[in-house]
Amino acid sequence: MSLANGGRSILVRRLIAATLLTGGTSLLAAAPSSIVILAEGQRREVVTVQGRGDVELVAIDQVVSGLGVSLTSDPGGTAATLTFQKREIAVYKGKSLASVGGDLRLLSAPVVYDHGKWLVPVDSLARLLQPLLGIKVEWRPSARVVLFGNTGIPRVTVSAFLTGDAARVVFDASEKVPFRIHQEEGRVTVAVPRDVVDPVLQQERMTGGIVEQIQFVGGRENVFVITLGKRFQQVKAFEQEQPPRLVLDFQPIAPAAGTPAARAPAQAPRAPALDAAGIRTVVIDPGHGGNDLGAQGKGGLLEKDVTLGIARRLRAALTNNLGLQVFLTRDRDQEISLDDRTAIANNYKADLFISIHANASRARSATGSEVYFLSYQASDEESRRVAQSEGLALPPSAAASAGGAGGAGGDLALILWDMAQAEHLEESSLLAMRVQEELAAATGTDRRGVKQAPFRVLVGAAMPAVLVEIAFISNPEEEKLLAQDVFQARVAAALARGVGRYDQEYAQRAGSAVTLSRPGGQ
Repeated sequence: MSLANGGRSILVRRLIAATLLTGGTSLLAAAPSSIVILAEGQRREVVTVQGRGDVELVAIDQVVSGLGVSLTSDPGGTAATLTFQKREIAVYKGKSLASVGGDLRLLSAPVVYDHGKWLVPVDSLARLLQPLLGIKVEWRPSARVVLFGNTGIPRVTVSAFLTGDAARVVFDASEKVPFRIHQEEGRVTVAVPRDVVDPVLQQERMTGGIVEQIQFVGGRENVFVITLGKRFQQVKAFEQEQPPRLVLDFQPIAPAAGTPAARAPAQAPRAPALDAAGIRTVVIDPGHGGNDLGAQGKGGLLEKDVTLGIARRLRAALTNNLGLQVFLTRDRDQEISLDDRTAIANNYKADLFISIHANASRARSATGSEVYFLSYQASDEESRRVAQSEGLALPPSAAASAGGAGGAGGDLALILWDMAQAEHLEESSLLAMRVQEELAAATGTDRRGVKQAPFRVLVGAAMPAVLVEIAFISNPEEEKLLAQDVFQARVAAALARGVGRYDQEYAQRAGSAVTLSRPGGQ
């Protein structure tokens, strides 16, 4: 299915909040937002207001309307009681407490009584109403919906990445949902006409000039908006039933014949060297994925799952603590070729590339972490074995004799890729040292050092690039550690500290005063 420029527009009907307050002076301002109340047999939108300290409040009587709950206020307007069957809760003006069956419950902000309306914090609705109604009540902030009972809502996860010279946006749904696609001037919209959905956006901004931004704007049709870049030409869409998925491929404008882009020979992509401003963009590569399981521990733990868990935590650490823009080569269980992984980093013009793996050895006693950077000659036989297990980049002579990479043309390509990474060899080694030091100190595992090996996944990276072997999944004790959330978080924090140290030292070498703060304010 192909959509040409133009097309019918989607009218995204968003509720513009009307004030709940009439007359007089109020401490509250109207908030340009609403929440959805979703219960069996009903769907309603309720306007919210903004209280002091940017607390979002909602009128409790409007939330419980139609649920059989009665509300009474005392004559002085100091307290209100909500009654359902034989259960009661009481809220108090100006207090962050509620009485639930005689027990006190703490609310996230004080209750407000304003012009006859009892306003409670939106994020405390479940804490108030679940014991009153005797059913499950859940607040979903990403979807801005309050769920009553066992009402389920589909989750729609949106991921975006560059593939070749095109941009791909994928909508994965937790259950079968209808997708409606429309193209307008400068944007493509995808509507999911269900009562409500739970949106999860894995990546909101992209480089390359084809797709600029992805946003969830909501409304009654749960609309996602994809803003198009200057290089966009057309979009092709196809749906998959199992698992439920919509894939949009955004094609760029083809370069005119005879232009340098059209007739340039194959060569290694080169990103600008790090400038004095330091690191801005990092691409993290969770090793393996999909049918490529990676190594497997004796207890059944899979390398592909460990690497994805650590990569997600590292993304959060680098984003929150260092303020970096971070992308993953994969954010779900999917198989991506080794060459495509560095191509993704090059397309994002990343400043650093970090590939995450878990080690394995026939010797069950092998333990510890090690960090690699690229070389066509392995630093030792063990390094060559590890590179072989993770994907070996054959040296040019071997590639020709094996018929790999297309003979002589493949030799030339490998030489060009080698030259591309050689430019960053020293920086890669420095990054590897800082990451290894922090990783060994934080995890308490054996320090196996920094090594070099011909890893295919590092070939062609036009920026400093390292491959991290976190621990030995083949070792029963380290397998148990790798499965623990606490250990994965500790590893991610250590890796982030290593990146922070590298950036500080690079800024000093570059003579710049611009550095990043270390994770955790250290």
